Amino acid sequence: MVVLVGRANAGKSTLFNRIVGRNRAITSAIAGTTRDLNIARAVHEGREFTIVDSGGLELGGRAPATAASSTMSVRIVEEALRGVASADVVVFVLDGRAGLSAADEEAVAVIRETGRPILIAVNKLDRPAQEAGASEFYALGSDQLFPISSAHERGIGELLDAVIALLPPSQPTAESQPELRAALIGRPNVGKSSILNRLAGFTRAMVDDSPGTTRDTVDVRVKVGDRDILLIDTAGIRRPTRVSGELEQHSVARAIETIRRAEVLLLVVDGVEGVTDQDARLARLVENHDRALVVVVNKWDAAAKLKRRVPAFARDLHQRYPFLDFAAVVFTSALTGDGVSEILPAALEAGQAFRAVFQTALLNRILTEATAALDPPLVDRHRLNLMYVTQVGSSPPKFRFFSNLERDIPVHYVRFLESRFREALELRGTPLRFEFRKTASRAGFGGKRPISRTNSR
Repeated sequence: MVVLVGRANAGKSTLFNRIVGRNRAITSAIAGTTRDLNIARAVHEGREFTIVDSGGLELGGRAPATAASSTMSVRIVEEALRGVASADVVVFVLDGRAGLSAADEEAVAVIRETGRPILIAVNKLDRPAQEAGASEFYALGSDQLFPISSAHERGIGELLDAVIALLPPSQPTAESQPELRAALIGRPNVGKSSILNRLAGFTRAMVDDSPGTTRDTVDVRVKVGDRDILLIDTAGIRRPTRVSGELEQHSVARAIETIRRAEVLLLVVDGVEGVTDQDARLARLVENHDRALVVVVNKWDAAAKLKRRVPAFARDLHQRYPFLDFAAVVFTSALTGDGVSEILPAALEAGQAFRAVFQTALLNRILTEATAALDPPLVDRHRLNLMYVTQVGSSPPKFRFFSNLERDIPVHYVRFLESRFREALELRGTPLRFEFRKTASRAGFGGKRPISRTNSR
């Protein structure tokens, strides 16, 4: 494990992104952008290692403006030092343009006390001519400095050569891919990070009453029995008209990107406030990206004190937002832990349904039963005749119906079919996609006899 530390705005996150090879961490000129530890896999010269980005190591050199920001600064430092405690190599990143300060000397001294191997990287030296001015950093007592420019990718290779030379002998391990990628999304301050910490079993993400505490996405691997899940925490997503400032815009963009990255989205809503229009917008966003969904109603301990009841809440949810019928609903309290153990089983069930593949014979048996239970409707004076159905895709399941019509199928009948297929196939938590293909004859089905309501009796 290689941990990047240094004072705020030294360029750690830019260096992290360079080493990882993609923009995993939000970078900004605003000091204190990074808060939680950001962890990723990296490779240099064939050697794999874990790289960790940390928040600014401010040990008193800057006086925070408020008591709240002071508390947050202390917690960011604690997170950074927690990362150092697990490090095999520490890379201390300094701002070469700003010059050496007493605060830098204090921070380096603290890291040295941990006994971890430390490399000094002097960043923001964009041109070779600037390297001579970095000699003052030798006052830190290091025999070797690494002049780098994360922004211009100068000196990164030499730094990584030194890093892997200090790493312990490689022990080849086949790191398995997670069985499921599940992401927590929701409005600010609904308890996503608290739920992540409960599920992880330790404090992986910073939790604070102030909305917007989480900025970067936070990944953690967890086990449910022998099932391996990648959990992703995201920044709170407010309505676009309420998003303000560069950092929140970046955070929201990353959260929305995560919807594409995950297979199952855990939409966390506030049980006291109920499902809001913004929650519904996020659910629509999940559905539009063809992802599975679990609604996690958090803070239910507080909602229960207000005499809220689970059946009434679920009934109101489905009446107001009928498109959420397919989603599982879990009631939890991250504060007390009640119901939290139900989240991952629901996510696994949704993930299994999301990737499910079915035999054609089974699908056509369900179709026969459905058309027998409710006659297909008339469409422009023509009776809809559903002859045959087959699965043409998964993640989510996609079914193609061959019929005498392919347009203007009444919505109520499509919903009826979806309900019958969902119930018969036990598909909970995943959207279903239906398409109708017109066929002029009863042949051309790969040798299989088409099934219609008439000849199925």
